[in-house]
Amino acid sequence: MKISVSELRPNPYRDLARYPIHREKVESLKASIRSTGFWDNVLARKTDEGQIEIAYGHHRLQALKELIDEKVIESDYQVELPVRKLDDATMIRIMANENMDEYKVTSDIIDETVRVTREYIHTESKTPLTDITASDISQFLGGSWHEDKVSTALTRLGLFDRGTLRREQLKGLSLTAAKAVQREVAKVEKTSLKDHMGRLEDEEEEVTEQERRKVRSQVQKAANHVAQVLSDHIRDGGGMNDFKEKSILAQAQMIPEDVPPDEQKLSTIDAAAHSLNAREFQRKMEMLLKYQSYMSDDARRELVNKLRALSIWCKDVLQKLEA
Repeated sequence: MKISVSELRPNPYRDLARYPIHREKVESLKASIRSTGFWDNVLARKTDEGQIEIAYGHHRLQALKELIDEKVIESDYQVELPVRKLDDATMIRIMANENMDEYKVTSDIIDETVRVTREYIHTESKTPLTDITASDISQFLGGSWHEDKVSTALTRLGLFDRGTLRREQLKGLSLTAAKAVQREVAKVEKTSLKDHMGRLEDEEEEVTEQERRKVRSQVQKAANHVAQVLSDHIRDGGGMNDFKEKSILAQAQMIPEDVPPDEQKLSTIDAAAHSLNAREFQRKMEMLLKYQSYMSDDARRELVNKLRALSIWCKDVLQKLEA
């Protein structure tokens, strides 16, 4: 079927503001179209209202529109497209698999696909959004959409909904970097919320919902600041080895300046102190002592030197903590 480029509509389930068009790919396609003509790799459907919606091929459509704007091709340029009967579920599944293997996939692409799928399942099955699981979405999409990937996206969507994390903070980050930011922000939110709520309940016999909302708002504001610091750190070329320290510094920045020194507490630092457990080290040392007759002289000397250095360091740390 021949149709004018200007009459083509995007997949109705693909929000182009959230599901990005990659600039490099558009430029590559524009170069290809200039030299070889239109690259026929677009599938479309015709709606009941007579509109033509493409299931995939959005980068090609964007390339064609830009070439028309640049007057490289005529404004009434027509393309030959295969038009099929495609229901809404198929349009979503096609969108989900478009470019998954052939181009870089960022967290915003995954998040938008999971969000749209969850909304569709909710609308069609009347299942409450909170009851739709990663397994439900994974089974609907199939293929490469494994549960762990969907579950991670659902967690991110929850952070977005609460305002703890903003979409633009992860925009353009690699999947690895986006997951690292997400994990740290979620941990800060969970730890701080538990600690602050616990303190509030210890101080008051009955905690009002207004007080709970205030605490949640303060915690989310701090966690969001952590997200901004970490995403800026990555965009500035920083690595993820010092993520924890960057997070702590960002949390410290959110402590009001007028708070007395003895009240300048960080929930995540308290949690780290409480979780420190020497038992694993003790177990390993007990094993080495029990079987030391099987240890070489070199290994014994190295172990003794390490323990001496550790002993000196621990004594110094104790003096600083007890000062």
